[in-house]
Amino acid sequence: MQARKRKKKSLMLVKVSKAIWILSIILFFILGYFIFDANILPVKYFLMVVAVLFLILAVQGLLVFKKNTRKSVLVVIDIVACLFLVVFGYAIYQINDTITFLRENLGAHFETNIYNIVVNKNSVYQSLDDINNKSVETVLDMDSTTYENAIKKKVNVDISYVDNVVDLLLSVKENTDLIAIVNSGNYDAMRDAYEDFEDNVRVLDTITITVELEQNDTGINVTKDPFVLYLSGIDTRSSYLPSRSLSDVNIILAVNPNTRDILMIHIPRDYYVQVHGTSGLKDKLTHSGTIGGIELSMQTIEDLLEIEIPYYLRVNFNAVVNLVDAIDGITIDSDVDYSFSCWTNRSCVFYPGSNNVGGVCALAFARERHAYSTGDRHRGENQEQVISKIIDKITSSSALINNYNNILNALDGTFQTNLTTDEITSLVKMQLNDMRSWHIKSFNVDGKGNNLPTYSYPNQNLYVMEPNFETVDEAIEKLNEVLQTPSE
Repeated sequence: MQARKRKKKSLMLVKVSKAIWILSIILFFILGYFIFDANILPVKYFLMVVAVLFLILAVQGLLVFKKNTRKSVLVVIDIVACLFLVVFGYAIYQINDTITFLRENLGAHFETNIYNIVVNKNSVYQSLDDINNKSVETVLDMDSTTYENAIKKKVNVDISYVDNVVDLLLSVKENTDLIAIVNSGNYDAMRDAYEDFEDNVRVLDTITITVELEQNDTGINVTKDPFVLYLSGIDTRSSYLPSRSLSDVNIILAVNPNTRDILMIHIPRDYYVQVHGTSGLKDKLTHSGTIGGIELSMQTIEDLLEIEIPYYLRVNFNAVVNLVDAIDGITIDSDVDYSFSCWTNRSCVFYPGSNNVGGVCALAFARERHAYSTGDRHRGENQEQVISKIIDKITSSSALINNYNNILNALDGTFQTNLTTDEITSLVKMQLNDMRSWHIKSFNVDGKGNNLPTYSYPNQNLYVMEPNFETVDEAIEKLNEVLQTPSE
């Protein structure tokens, strides 16, 4: 009787061991598919992982199906196999999470247009119901984006068009009966140009319109061909990245994957440039984003620096806070011999030398200009330093592995880029393949402050920075050096 029970238990143990092995085989193939689909791991590492796992599973199978394998050995094999199953499952989950993140955030599939319904602060209009059947005034965007249908889904109004958005918003500031609908970028530009504007108006509601974008092939192999990326940092109150907005950070990154050189060129937001496609008065670079969005900003910079910019990365300032916190902070080097409190956050104090900071103070440092005699020029240097410190920490330490999920969560929905998933994964694969270090250099174009009328605000003098074209020419020369291909 006892012998029969022991034999029955042994048979049950063998069946369980075989079931665990079969499940391991299934998860092995699923994991292999996900690793292959992610297209991040270099072929040599992919084959190495597959070979090691296959060998382990082969040994497990031989022992499980061998008739005279001892029960104690089977138990040990089953325990180890269960641990592998947990690892396989976790790896599949992580890889799937990464693929989902990349496909949702890369490639710029959609563009978000945000419009504000603006009224005078002292008007009787307190809700959308109050403007039902009323007349509203608006201005078409440069690309003639129409939003009448979206507006009328919310409220029934009579829409009329005027020519000048500045005059329209200035009228709202004075007229308690006027109702205006404007792009959020134009609204932000008015806040930037007129200190008392926001104190005299109120945003009654917002309208969000999502437009599908065409995917254009640049013809660039990012692992072999030098390329240029425009980094645009915007400060938006929305959880979206509106298509038109002021660009407070304007950095050109010239990337040469052959030499592993990255050159960062900072252009001040107030740089007085000819906006692409316009004539007459020049304008602040930051205003080009409110006139025609990221494409117009890129074209304007292309004209200035005599280069082609195929790629862009638009980042909400919130991304800096979340990302720095996700990697457990960065070390900022203050290059002045005095301490100062950041004007955007007085709790952030920087001392000469190294300062360990979290996300809030990293962002405050990137925004700081009042503490420096050179103002916006020094702010550009600070922005470049913050970017470099983030890149250094992620690529040269265990921060990426230890904080992987936190980094993905921090970045999710905070940026927009036309770099595709395949292009990003190709760069990651290239880096994993040889682990060569990158050489990051920076240069700032310079200029002189002045108060002049602009294309956007022709009837008012605004602070601008007139370019020092010697520094612009030097930037062009440095860009050409980095962007040279081996054949040149």
